[in-house]
Amino acid sequence: MSVDLGKDSPLRSARLGEVARELGVSPSYVRKLANAGVLPHRLTRGGHRLFDLAETRAAFDRRHQRTVALELPIEGLEEHTVWDRLQAEAPVRGATKEAVDIARYAFTELLNNAIDHSGGTTVTVRWEPGADLIRAQVGDNGIGAFERIRHDLRLPDHRSALAELTKGKVTTQPNRHSGEGLFFTSRAVDYFDLQASRLRWTVDNRRGDFATGASSYVPGTLAAFEVDPGTTRRLEDVFKAYTDDELQFSRTTGRVKLFERGSSFVSRSEAKRLLAGLERFSEVQIDFDKVESVGQGFADEVFRVWAKQHPDVRLVPINMNDGVALMVGRAEANRENPTAMTS
Repeated sequence: MSVDLGKDSPLRSARLGEVARELGVSPSYVRKLANAGVLPHRLTRGGHRLFDLAETRAAFDRRHQRTVALELPIEGLEEHTVWDRLQAEAPVRGATKEAVDIARYAFTELLNNAIDHSGGTTVTVRWEPGADLIRAQVGDNGIGAFERIRHDLRLPDHRSALAELTKGKVTTQPNRHSGEGLFFTSRAVDYFDLQASRLRWTVDNRRGDFATGASSYVPGTLAAFEVDPGTTRRLEDVFKAYTDDELQFSRTTGRVKLFERGSSFVSRSEAKRLLAGLERFSEVQIDFDKVESVGQGFADEVFRVWAKQHPDVRLVPINMNDGVALMVGRAEANRENPTAMTS
């Protein structure tokens, strides 16, 4: 809340730039916290913010105290009751309805996965509804998300399990779950991080980027996300990007880079790993981002052989460099004109 002060007011306080220097942050960040009601301030009649430095420092330090850390037994746990507890202890303030909707969806999906799939006994929760960023973590001491998928789907390794997870519609309990929760969570939030079985998968939707790497988190699974409290992105629009007119989850993306075993993609076996399960969709983007080259066998398996076997699935190659586009174009041409193929 701000108070309007006349220019003759005896109050002696710091202006925004001085506060920024005192706190060691940018003026725009101070302005953002002030707008969110985190930093108390007053307004002159000319519209300038005035801050009491001691009061501002105390309020700035209290931001980090709006954190809830819980360790809970999984047995009998319900995700909505934990969410209600978090909102009672550290509610989201100053955020848009869209931000709260996304945070609620992501948190309850991650906690539900820990409850139903981890096989663990306890879950840890960390909740930080900051004015600048809403953060949450859900960890468990179970088998690990990638190990669960690898075991139940009989995949060769954890990296293959990660790659399958990114396609969507992957679940180890098809009678109870659609396999869509982690997929849509990773796309709804601004930043998503999943660690298990010494493997890490991150999705940065602010930059349109993804990455895989090593993790030291064992045992179990650690999932985390960040949401901009000022976002206007609607959760329903996230779903619409992957659903058809009948609201069925019909579109997805196969990220070729996730199936890499060497420096390039040359074999039909690599293509088959990429394509496994994609017949469940009506449209699939084949994303070649960060892929330097593909071989004739890989391209032929995807865009001629598999495409002819699944004519109801539309394959859309994206993010190709010139070399990849040439190989894909040849395979597509051979599908349309088999007589053009050479031995």
